[in-house]
Amino acid sequence: MKQTEDPRIKVSRRVFLLAWVFFSLYLAAVLAASYLLGIRPRLWGLPQWVTIGNILLPAVFVILLIIVVEKLIPDVSLTDDKPERREPE
Repeated sequence: MKQTEDPRIKVSRRVFLLAWVFFSLYLAAVLAASYLLGIRPRLWGLPQWVTIGNILLPAVFVILLIIVVEKLIPDVSLTDDKPERREPE
């Protein structure tokens, strides 16, 4: 007997992959900013890599994350919507 896969599992796998891709892009951007930018003071006397890598990039990625969640992640019920059948007593 073949069991059908719950559609919530498919959605959760897709969202998990999307989360890892988003985090990988964020990590790559922060590491690139940290290693490739100079140490000249830029804003509030902080080095350029600190200003961009620790202040600007997280703010940009939070805004991007809000857009991704709104557009790509569906609202899935976590409870089973099927009513339970009770046998008459």
